[in-house]
Amino acid sequence: MIKEHLIKSNVTYRDHTSHAVCTGWRLIWGGITSIIHGICPVFFDGVAPRMIIDIYHDHLISHNNKEYKEMIKNARMRNKVKKV
Repeated sequence: MIKEHLIKSNVTYRDHTSHAVCTGWRLIWGGITSIIHGICPVFFDGVAPRMIIDIYHDHLISHNNKEYKEMIKNARMRNKVKKV
């Protein structure tokens, strides 16, 4: 199962792990900044949304795994979002 995912994604285990851990930390930081911004709006204005957009474009849009394109399409349909 792991090997199948790595083959679909066309990455090595090491690259996959590195990217996943870095993305996880970025998401955690985005969550923390969002909470702080919610409490005190003058701090971290727009940090979390920009981070999510960057992760989306850096990883999902340009990813080799074709299943991600289908995930994006399904998410747009669920949320009734037009293609950007």
